[in-house]
Amino acid sequence: MFRVVAAGPNPIVKRMNAFVINGYRFHTQKRDKSKKTQNFGVMVEAEGKTYFGKINDIIELDYYSERKVVLFRCDWVNVNSRGLRRDKRGFTLLNFSYKMHEGGALKDDPYIFSSQAQQVFYVGDEKDKGWEHVVKVNPRDAYRLGALQVDDELYPECMPADIRKEDEFKDPTYWANVAGES
Repeated sequence: MFRVVAAGPNPIVKRMNAFVINGYRFHTQKRDKSKKTQNFGVMVEAEGKTYFGKINDIIELDYYSERKVVLFRCDWVNVNSRGLRRDKRGFTLLNFSYKMHEGGALKDDPYIFSSQAQQVFYVGDEKDKGWEHVVKVNPRDAYRLGALQVDDELYPECMPADIRKEDEFKDPTYWANVAGES
């Protein structure tokens, strides 16, 4: 794998207007311009901070069919200065006229891996023009399934396999209970 990555990606890059990952459907700003819905807002948590952006471009780097990497190129609001504030109710407001990552230096890299992105959408503040409220979005078709606990007994069939005890699987009564047989 390292040899493939070290050789660099194929010089032909695939551009997309939409991409689905982690239960989110992401679009570029250009695609959403004529739509009633909004799928270009992204949020990333890194280095103890939360960053907010709008997707401009979605590209796929192909490492000669060995690996493929999808990147989002975004406009990022400057959360370190005047681009972020909280209102008196605790809601986050952003002003995208204060952007970061606009230069050509390495620290100004506007790309993130698609797997890092969480989706948000922005609602303009009617009283304070230029500011937008952040609304977090839950992934589609994603449910929080954990271990079910009834009467202080843990049901391991609802737990990931690596947490279960291997001895349980060898016991035929365990499988009868899982199947609902008595």
